[in-house]
Amino acid sequence: MGKKDYWVVWRINIDSTVSRSNGRVVPRQLAVDKPTLEEIAKAASMLGLKYEAHPEKKHPRHWFEEDYVGCIYVYKVDDYSRRSLIKKLAQIVKSSRRGG
Repeated sequence: MGKKDYWVVWRINIDSTVSRSNGRVVPRQLAVDKPTLEEIAKAASMLGLKYEAHPEKKHPRHWFEEDYVGCIYVYKVDDYSRRSLIKKLAQIVKSSRRGG
């Protein structure tokens, strides 16, 4: 798998406890508190996307903090940009936490 074949989605990209300057990509209203890698992977699966989970990877800016460990590589599809994909994943995780 080449670098251009996938997008990297970090847990902090949808974490409501993280500021935008520290890596959150979605608006705070859409973000969730401390998302798990499993929740994000399940959301990608629900969208029918191919992905690889990497629970050992550390976010480059926060390599020393255990709270920011884990990402998934989502194979690129024409339906989404990276930002729109992350927003959709956040929506699914948020709705699954509400029980819907």
